[in-house]
Amino acid sequence: MTESCGHSGAPDVNPEQRAEVVFRDRTATGYAGLVAERGHYWWYTVQQFLLRCMGLQRGGWLYDAGCGVGVYALKIAEEFPTVRILAVDFSACSLELLRESARERGLSERIVCVQADITQWVAPSPVRWVLCTEVLQHIPTQDLRLRALQCFAKSLMPGGELWMVVARYTCRDQHRRIPKEIDERAGGGYFRMRFVPDELRGLMRQAGFSRMHLFGAPVPPARIGQRLPRKLWKFALWLQRVPGSFWMGRVLIARARLC
Repeated sequence: MTESCGHSGAPDVNPEQRAEVVFRDRTATGYAGLVAERGHYWWYTVQQFLLRCMGLQRGGWLYDAGCGVGVYALKIAEEFPTVRILAVDFSACSLELLRESARERGLSERIVCVQADITQWVAPSPVRWVLCTEVLQHIPTQDLRLRALQCFAKSLMPGGELWMVVARYTCRDQHRRIPKEIDERAGGGYFRMRFVPDELRGLMRQAGFSRMHLFGAPVPPARIGQRLPRKLWKFALWLQRVPGSFWMGRVLIARARLC
């Protein structure tokens, strides 16, 4: 499975996100440091939960939708040598940083970088997994979010799974009158939103997914999470499997299969 890579020109990005491409290119260098500020507990409860539950030890192709600088792609490639990754993003600068990191770690042969818009791109051959972490929440319209999910569905092989991570709109957010959607594109920023569980389920159902399961990550604000004793971390992974866990914390994790 191959796809052209490199700086052969900007991808055909939907008009709603063209400004975001500029923003992502401008901030790519500092992105890894920015997300590291969440602390080790955040990454343990979200990333480790995914790596333990996705069944990656089976091997196969994984499509990392909106991969950025490769926070997940590199981790998966290092820990699961039988997984090959299609790392797709519309930011050329992010992909170049990912390529450099992959070369330094000896992972270049298993990570294929593709510059494309995930609301339009479909994997050239069916994949076993589509992974989309904290990306759907930055797609600014319902129609484009649905188009992205439909492309994910078309990319999956029979029995394949979609795994997504999105921000959850909590009761605390509502009580504090934090907007559910924030659009800073006019000022050179980007769009972001938070989902409620039924909203995310409905969107996946519209895209053709029927076998869906939502999990929650008990992730408190970073200043609190960074102080939690490490001996409690494994308890968080158990708690995430409890029915109704999607009402906990600030992060939703979705697993879905097609009809």
